[in-house]
Amino acid sequence: MQKILDELKATPGVLGSSVYTSKHGILATNLPEIFRADTQNRIGNILHRVFKLNDTVKLDVNSFEIQYEEALILVRRLCNTSSLVIICEPEAKVHLINMSVSMLTADLLELIADCEQAPVPAPGEETTSSQPPADPEMIISGSLSKEFTLMKHALAKRIGPVAGKALKSAVEKWLKQGEASQTRLKNLAEIMSLEIDNKEEQNEFLNELREVI
Repeated sequence: MQKILDELKATPGVLGSSVYTSKHGILATNLPEIFRADTQNRIGNILHRVFKLNDTVKLDVNSFEIQYEEALILVRRLCNTSSLVIICEPEAKVHLINMSVSMLTADLLELIADCEQAPVPAPGEETTSSQPPADPEMIISGSLSKEFTLMKHALAKRIGPVAGKALKSAVEKWLKQGEASQTRLKNLAEIMSLEIDNKEEQNEFLNELREVI
């Protein structure tokens, strides 16, 4: 497990990471020495509880970011009982780090012997899909990342710095309607356009994107 974390640390902008489990605390870490063992366990516990809190209100949250002036914290849920906490430089490129995490997650899960996956619904309990929901952040940083970046920049011209959050929200809605594909980007653009209050600017946004998607 330590070797996997060291591979992740080789990603530009990553200062170190740790794997926390609710049963055993920190399983492995290569965070700077300033993060003492008790501090890491306390931080891991607090951050992992965010996922549990979202579960109680039936929100499907598998990752989140916390931005400070000194550092960026990325937290990815590995399973119901464990999380990966990554400390990064403030200006780290999140999409590159997410790509590295995606490639290493399966290896990490194999090394967490008692990792509990999502519970199986009880008989008669409603479920929206037999497949786990796609992670919008992984989709945004995946094979269509160039197109998503262009779409976010086009939206930012109309609504400002909240365009990143608006893109993620739109992708979540988009994925509920079908798979992530080049041919469905027009549909995503239409969803994103709803974030723009001005009808004329909505049309300008859609026309601008017709040239790139």
